[in-house]
Amino acid sequence: MAIICFALIASCKNNNEEKKATVMDTRNVETMSEIYPAPKVAIKTVGILLYDGYSSLDAMGPYSVFIRLMGTHVFFIGKHKGIIEDGGGLKVQVDTSIDEVKHLDILLIPGGLAQTYEQTKDEELLSWVRSIDSTSKYTTSVCTGSWILGAAGLLKDKEATSHWYGKKILANDFGAKVQNERYTHSGKYWTSAGVSAGIDMSLALLNEIAGEKYTKAVMLDLEYDPQPPFKGGSENNSDKNMVEGMRALYDEGMKTALHPELSFKNLKFDNTKDFACGMPLTAGVGDTAHYKGKLYGFCSTGCKNEFEKHPEQYLTSK
Repeated sequence: MAIICFALIASCKNNNEEKKATVMDTRNVETMSEIYPAPKVAIKTVGILLYDGYSSLDAMGPYSVFIRLMGTHVFFIGKHKGIIEDGGGLKVQVDTSIDEVKHLDILLIPGGLAQTYEQTKDEELLSWVRSIDSTSKYTTSVCTGSWILGAAGLLKDKEATSHWYGKKILANDFGAKVQNERYTHSGKYWTSAGVSAGIDMSLALLNEIAGEKYTKAVMLDLEYDPQPPFKGGSENNSDKNMVEGMRALYDEGMKTALHPELSFKNLKFDNTKDFACGMPLTAGVGDTAHYKGKLYGFCSTGCKNEFEKHPEQYLTSK
C-alpha cells in the first residue's frame, strides 16, 4: 500500500513539473515574440557592394548585423561575378553582379582608399548606384564608401560623414555637408565614419527598422559591448603627430588615384605583396625598387625605404 501511495505522489509531482515546464515554454515563446516584433519597415533585400580594395570590416560588420533581421536576404554584389579581394588580400566569392540586381531595399557601399576613389570615376557603376537608389528604402555607406555615393550625386548638400581622412574629399569633391559624427542620416541616406563605425550605423538603422528591443537582442547576440584598451581611434582624441603621420601615409596611398599619370599599373613586379606592410599590390603601387635585377612594388615610399634597409631579410622571410 505504501509503495502505491509513493508511486501516486511521484506521478503527481511529475505531472506538476511537466505543467510548469509547459507554462515556462509558453512564456519563452511570448518573450521571443516581444523581443522580435514585426519590423516597422519591411526589408526583404540588403545588397552590399564589393570591389577590389574595399575594407573588409566596412562590409562584414554591417553584414553581421543585417543577417539577423529575420526574413531578409543579405548578399554581396560585384561589378562582375567571381573572386573579389579586400585591401588586405582577403578573397570573397561573389555570385551576383550588378547587371542582375534591379532593386534593393537597402544598398550598402563599403570604403577603402585609392581603389575606392577609382570607383568614383566608373560611370557604369555610378549609373547602377543611381538606379538602385531610385527605388531603395535606404541608401547607405561606410567609411569612404560615401565617396561613391557622392560621386553618384546622392550626397550633394546633404549631411554626411566618412573616415576622418576622407571628409575633406567628401566635402570638396562631392559637395556634402560633412559632419563630425559617428554616423549620420539625412532622409533615407545613412553614412558612417571609418570602418568600425559601420556597425554602429547598422545598429542605429536596425533600430529604425525593427525597434529598440530587436536591436538590443542583436547587440546581445553579437556581444557588442566595445571596450577598447586605449582611448583613441579618432583624429580628435589621438596624438597629433600620429594623426599627421597617418595622414601622410594615406596621402601616399592616394597619390596614383589622384594622379593617374603616376600609376605603375603597366609594370610587372616580382612580388605580389608589399614586403614591408603586407598589402597586396592590387591595392595600389606608390613606389618601386630595383634589387638584384628584379623590380619590386610597394604601397608607399616609406615601405620601399624600409625594404631597402634590409632587403635580404624581407626576401628570405617572404
